[in-house]
Amino acid sequence: MEVEVKLRLPNAIAHRHVTTILTPFYVTTHRQENNFFNGSSNELSSRRAILRLLFVDTDPRCVVTLKAKAIIVDGVSHVEEDEEVLDAAIGRECLAESANPRSTTTPRSANPRPTTMSRSANPSPKDMENRGERGEQRRKMKRREKKNRLK
Repeated sequence: MEVEVKLRLPNAIAHRHVTTILTPFYVTTHRQENNFFNGSSNELSSRRAILRLLFVDTDPRCVVTLKAKAIIVDGVSHVEEDEEVLDAAIGRECLAESANPRSTTTPRSANPRPTTMSRSANPSPKDMENRGERGEQRRKMKRREKKNRLK
């Protein structure tokens, strides 16, 4: 069983404080490359699902993960997850193919191309800020603006 703990920290100062507390327990850093996929019409995210290709520096394999049906109770998320392990070379081919789709006669709307977003295991301070409280405020403001434009 795997338990993953994620903390939502309000700012860089809180991040430094947590880092200071956890430093005595530090063992090693694993470099991860997470590549998230979604259809051009957000087919997965609209169903609260994600598809990910994960590469880790210490592992010659690639892990394909599908997460869906997240349920949050008292701030704790439980999610269904399916994983398959691939050779990293095959994973890299899939990643390259999604970035450079072959030309097709099928209309694009009928055959959506996956879009990818890579998220580093070591995010920049700006990434951390966008994931935190200020990022949430920005997203809420954008949703309100969009809603007002539709009226």
